Amino acid sequence: MPLPLAPLLIASSALAADPAPAPVVDDPSAFKLSLSIEAWFPRLEGNFVDGPAEVDVSATDLDDSEPSFGGELALTRDRLTVSLRGFATATEGSGPVDGAYTLGGLSVNAGDAVDNSFSWWSAGAQIAYDFYRPLAEQPTRWSEPRANWTAPANNTDLSVFALVSADAQGLQRDLANLTSGLSTDANETFAVINAGLGFRLAFDTKEHFPIVRRVDLGASAAGGAILPMTGGDFGFGVRIEADISFWFCPKGAAYFGYRYIGGSYEGEDLALDGSLQGLRGGIRFEF
Repeated sequence: MPLPLAPLLIASSALAADPAPAPVVDDPSAFKLSLSIEAWFPRLEGNFVDGPAEVDVSATDLDDSEPSFGGELALTRDRLTVSLRGFATATEGSGPVDGAYTLGGLSVNAGDAVDNSFSWWSAGAQIAYDFYRPLAEQPTRWSEPRANWTAPANNTDLSVFALVSADAQGLQRDLANLTSGLSTDANETFAVINAGLGFRLAFDTKEHFPIVRRVDLGASAAGGAILPMTGGDFGFGVRIEADISFWFCPKGAAYFGYRYIGGSYEGEDLALDGSLQGLRGGIRFEF
């Protein structure tokens, strides 16, 4: 017996009338938390300053690249990101020296055996705000949404942000002349206040690279004042960072980059006109 056509036609019309599920859109008012854990391989460069004298850090054998570890915890809501960050690194040098120098009241002659060490730690916070997104429907918070706007291909997003940061940085230098049996040490803490600009560029890549879902490129540069916590003089500091992130899953990425931190650190017992700089890499998780 043939099936009645009317009920089938009614059922198919009802199914066709059902609306398609709405696409999932990120809620700009939602909070996003991310954790980054990284290894950094910085090299100490510059000069220790002792009155009118300047001693190249290579003369103290403290210029080797050493592995160090750090991290960042960031909270993002729409265009605003607040992050806590820190790192600690240390380097050592020993053996006979090539040239004579005097530092911190300690005299070293060519050929003397030395045992030196230097450490640098930093802990602080940063606030960044995306003030311009040229590819977004609303480029700035004070602009009107674009009419007939369509999302860029591959979900490409570009943002330019301003930042301010405050960090406490501690530097410690220990020098020992094993030939003479004399030693000296110095320890200073500085407050570093910076302001600057940066950008981020992100785009989907899954169609072309099945393993990597998304790529982020970012860089920032900031400068400001270095204030000694004890006696000393104000100095000027710079912090430059750049990295590329490869997202292998929606909430996890591996990143690689470069960091430069330096300036004029002029404390009462320790003064350094130099920097830490080197490659870094790590993993990042979003929650």
